Amino acid sequence: MTNTLLLCIGAQKAGTTWLADYFREHPEVHMPPVKEVHYFDARFVPEWCAKYEEEMLAEFQAESAGLTLETCGDPALQQKLHAMLLRFRMISNSSEYIRFMSWGAQTRSVLFEATPDYSMIDAAGFRAMKNMHADTRLIFLLRNPAERYWSSMKFNRTHNPAFDIDAMFDRLIDREDFMLLTDYDRTIREALKIFEPGRLHLEFYERLFDQSATDRICRFAGIGPRKADFGGRSNASIAGDMPAERRAQAVRAYSRVYSEIAERFQGDIPQNWKADMALLGG
Repeated sequence: MTNTLLLCIGAQKAGTTWLADYFREHPEVHMPPVKEVHYFDARFVPEWCAKYEEEMLAEFQAESAGLTLETCGDPALQQKLHAMLLRFRMISNSSEYIRFMSWGAQTRSVLFEATPDYSMIDAAGFRAMKNMHADTRLIFLLRNPAERYWSSMKFNRTHNPAFDIDAMFDRLIDREDFMLLTDYDRTIREALKIFEPGRLHLEFYERLFDQSATDRICRFAGIGPRKADFGGRSNASIAGDMPAERRAQAVRAYSRVYSEIAERFQGDIPQNWKADMALLGG
């Protein structure tokens, strides 16, 4: 059994992939073959996240159907299919989660996964996280709400050329799942119903790409700091600045998020948050 289960619970488009890439190279951290395990969200937010298990099954079926005598001997493919089978065992047996996370960990002291949709769960989900391991710790990355929403629109367009950003911007901005993904203070409150404050580390996306931030995260995880590479982008989307009228619309939609986080951090928030709050007259 490793010392720590470290979970990055979000937020979506707030640097979770970059952080996962950083930890994947850390000698004290073990990650499963996939960055997003989607265990707790599929259990506790099934109306929005049960689909991920269906997608995993469809991918497994497609990979299996395409096997040939030549490809089935590929070690990388064997590892992928084995990992997917281990993931499916969690569906009926929660104890399989740690087995999946520990597979191949050897002597590494920290198990890590990053699933942004975990930010949607409530206290019951966080209780399940805490009960999964004797030492569970959470990392939550926060990003300017309007910028996060715009980035999610561009991400969808990147992976689906038919995605109409202009139409979907209006359609999704106040849909329940997008509101949950952006309601940072709700996530923090629900987590703190179960976890002691010292078990939850908060970091702003806007301050993440700095060695001092990664050093703080490593100290929180109980591992040695490691030099970070800030030169590349992870999971990059198409280029394009948010039009001023769309920014104003998003800031209005998420005005409560800005004010709650500003209050929680006693005004110590990134400059672009303050600039957007100025659009509200706050």
